[in-house]
Amino acid sequence: MASPAPDLDEYRRGVEDLLAAPGPAAEERLAHLFAPEAAAGLRAQGAAALARFAAEGLLRRASAGEMAEIAARLEEPVVEGPEGLLAPAAVDAALAAEPDRERRRALQAGRLRALEGRLGPLLADARRRREEAARDAGAVSPEELLAGAAGLDLGAVAAHGAALLDATDDAAARAIARAADDALGDGGLEAADLPRVVRAPQLGAEVASSAARSVAARTLELLELELPGGPPAPPGGREGLARWLETLGALGAALATAGASPRLPVERRRLADPALGRASGLLLEGLVADPAWLARAAGLGDPDAAARTAVAVRLLGARAAAARAVALGGGGAAPMSRAAGVDWPPALSLADGLAGLGPADELRALALSAALRAHLREAHGVRWFAEPAAGRLLRELWLEGGALDPEALARELGAPGLDTGPLAAELGGAAGP
Repeated sequence: MASPAPDLDEYRRGVEDLLAAPGPAAEERLAHLFAPEAAAGLRAQGAAALARFAAEGLLRRASAGEMAEIAARLEEPVVEGPEGLLAPAAVDAALAAEPDRERRRALQAGRLRALEGRLGPLLADARRRREEAARDAGAVSPEELLAGAAGLDLGAVAAHGAALLDATDDAAARAIARAADDALGDGGLEAADLPRVVRAPQLGAEVASSAARSVAARTLELLELELPGGPPAPPGGREGLARWLETLGALGAALATAGASPRLPVERRRLADPALGRASGLLLEGLVADPAWLARAAGLGDPDAAARTAVAVRLLGARAAAARAVALGGGGAAPMSRAAGVDWPPALSLADGLAGLGPADELRALALSAALRAHLREAHGVRWFAEPAAGRLLRELWLEGGALDPEALARELGAPGLDTGPLAAELGGAAGP
């Protein structure tokens, strides 16, 4: 006999309880929220946000042991660095700080060995456990379980990803080559060089890591927006231009979360489609590629060099999301070598099978952020970031929280839904000839 579908009000109360005091003990006490029949029953009732929450929790709990061990091993110092052993999780920061190409190659080689030997089997076990959990919930794979719960067509998302790669191949090749020349100065580009390109050390004190929160705070002032506690400090050890991008991205997401009406039900207030909050983050991240913002908010006297590198970094990020979305939709191995323009080591993609709907969320958010940016520029001019009216429009959108559908919102803003064509045109235009 099939289990009865969850009562929605009762399920919402359980979610509120868990989110109010999260942690392993609370999750164990409320384990019924993540039972296979809960995910299936919520999906049958069309409660997409709740169904996705249940499905993600089911998969997370199924592989909790392996994921905890993976997290611990990522922090163990096992990679030979210039001043001693480094944890695999710290290698990107070391690559960004290392000026010598041969030492970057050695760091990368050490990390790849650690990932393949120490994490590969664990990642495979975690994937297997998630597949078993998905079958228990009546799905053929974790991706089918999640996509069905969220109401996403992964084939369509993959098609949009493929289209974005096709449309930006030439622009990315030009922009990334220029950024690499600026950051490295010695010709050529390898996967181990990308963290340094993203850091952009050649910009020096003009784009200091320590200034990231102050330029984010200045952006809040210009738009007359407020966030309790000010701009959040993103985790991680990224520096330079990468720090600015992370800080603004975290700010946009935090504004979207904090701006949701407290009167909304929990799934619209706390479990909104991730593409909505991420789109707000990407909207603000895009300012780093805008010379006018760099001059006004950051005070750069000659902003073109920073903007040029930021354009390349945005192209890299968008194309990486597109490549992973293609793989998520069943398009085979993610074409990351094509996306990044380098020979991409497979070991760096070992965890992609545990990313859930993340690549689809990122690609949809990129398309929505392009629609938002185009609408703000049309309504408030190219310096929309300094117009309080633009801030008021964003507040109105954030107030709706998960009541908004990203696809419908993009159409309301004048875009053809979440099609990546406008995004490709924006990125290609910014890259220049």
